[in-house]
Amino acid sequence: MTHGQDDCITAMIEDPAGSTVRHVLDPEHGWITYQHPYARRPWPANYGFLPGTYNPADDDPLDVIVLAASSLPTGTTTRVRPIGLFRRPDGDHKVLAVVCDDPVYGHARQLADLPPHVMTAIEEWFADWTVVLGWEDASATRALIANGQAAHSARAQQRRDSIHGHSSD
Repeated sequence: MTHGQDDCITAMIEDPAGSTVRHVLDPEHGWITYQHPYARRPWPANYGFLPGTYNPADDDPLDVIVLAASSLPTGTTTRVRPIGLFRRPDGDHKVLAVVCDDPVYGHARQLADLPPHVMTAIEEWFADWTVVLGWEDASATRALIANGQAAHSARAQQRRDSIHGHSSD
């Protein structure tokens, strides 16, 4: 069975797999780079965010852990398929996704499609500095993304209303 890309969304890569350096895209200043304050070992996967989403827990777009056969450079945009959700106690949950056309991970549609050592490596990386609550399936992930997209749209509308409200004074 072949899988289409209809269930794929765009992700922006901040930190390549294997890095211990944190890269953050600042809308005004571009890429800001610094040593990740909690990294005791290199990232086990690519890390970034889902444009067009919002997570009120950290006042940023939803974070995404991206599995790919290779490390993806900072600033890469790629089509990903969300397959799971990594839960954290602070609400800053991480979407787990695979690059849709990746030769190693592109077939994955759910957590069970991944080798267990992949998820263990991610859990161990986060366990170095935070509590790990575990994983949820693709349906929970889709719900989180839909909520994040709705929150992003609502924030954008609030900004537009605020600008229009101030201009009519």
